[in-house]
Amino acid sequence: MTLTIFSWVAVITLSISYWFQIWKIHVHREVRDISLTYNICLAIGFGILCVTAYAQNSTIFLAKQIATTIPVLVIIFQVLYHRKDRWHDPADPDCLGCKKELEIPWTYCPFCGEKKGIPPQNL
Repeated sequence: MTLTIFSWVAVITLSISYWFQIWKIHVHREVRDISLTYNICLAIGFGILCVTAYAQNSTIFLAKQIATTIPVLVIIFQVLYHRKDRWHDPADPDCLGCKKELEIPWTYCPFCGEKKGIPPQNL
């Protein structure tokens, strides 16, 4: 009985962890640090394991797979929908080369490759 309770708590906890990621994406509309490939692989793996759990008639395993597959699919759709959106932080500097927003820890601009704080050289 205790093992069953812990198993259901684990299913709920795993599902909630994905839903927190969904909420973060929803609020910030920022997905550039989220790997689409990683989430697609998760969805495929969880989907295959859903079929396995169904074939083995394992209620807890099937519930876990469904509870994690659905939010991973939502994350994939969020990444596709928000892939061109950018979260704006007024404290972040702009690149002197291309004028796009940089994050504070960055040394080089990921858009034009210029070193942060050094204007581009006109040749």
